[in-house]
Amino acid sequence: MVGILSSVLIARFDDSFAIVVLFTLAHFFLFCNVLRVSRPLELVWAVLFVLLSASTILTSFPPWSYTFSTMLLVTAILTVVQIQRPSYHGVFWRRLNPNLPQWWTNNRKNQA
Repeated sequence: MVGILSSVLIARFDDSFAIVVLFTLAHFFLFCNVLRVSRPLELVWAVLFVLLSASTILTSFPPWSYTFSTMLLVTAILTVVQIQRPSYHGVFWRRLNPNLPQWWTNNRKNQA
């Protein structure tokens, strides 16, 4: 809720920054609550987004449309990488990763 309100306030000054806030919030929700993406993959996404956004803000290159398109492609790639992991436990894990309960059992035994 705070993020949405922030983007509304920011939109009064600059629409593109408001979209950046909403884009980031949507990815945060997707990565944390839906796909349950691992922290290293989240950090890869965040670093790339910060670098591209900083370049767009400071030099106007690449344009925002390219920055967002590139980051959507990165999101798709990271999603595929995450779903293929044996520890995947996000949305549709029962269909995509039916061996997860066995992986948890084996992983717990190895930690004990």
